[in-house]
Amino acid sequence: MSVRRLITPVAAVSLLSILAVHIRAASPQPPSSDMTTALLAEVHALRLAMEQSATIAPRVQLTLARLNIEEQRTLRLSTQLDQIRQEQATAALDTKKLADELNDLQKALQTASDESTRRQYQFEATDVKRRQVQQASIEDRLRARENEAAQLLGAEQSRWIDLNAKLDELERLLGPVR
Repeated sequence: MSVRRLITPVAAVSLLSILAVHIRAASPQPPSSDMTTALLAEVHALRLAMEQSATIAPRVQLTLARLNIEEQRTLRLSTQLDQIRQEQATAALDTKKLADELNDLQKALQTASDESTRRQYQFEATDVKRRQVQQASIEDRLRARENEAAQLLGAEQSRWIDLNAKLDELERLLGPVR
């Protein structure tokens, strides 16, 4: 008997069928329709969006919290600066009053006739000059405080601008809203 006789036509067909099924199962199936392809693309895009959101959301929340803190600091420093400037205005008014008072005392001193009145005016003028020196010291301290507060406010505003720019960057990363 030859080998050709061992393989009958039925056996050959069966063998080919089994081989075809095995090859078909081993190879990836092409998509059966455009709908399946579109659905797979949508699922892939959704997965990418969720991954991006998961990485960006905590950064956005942290930046928003920092931005809120910077806004509070900026508001507090702005209020302090306004208060210092009001104190400066009051101090400048007090200085003007002292200068007017000293001017009035000096005029009165020139017109005073008796020695007792002259001494009283001189004593008052000396006291006003002493208060003017104190007032100048107060104004110097207020100017220094104003300068320091203005610098701190500028620094906080700069930080706020930086954080706001980071939020803009994160917004661009999120892409357009559909």
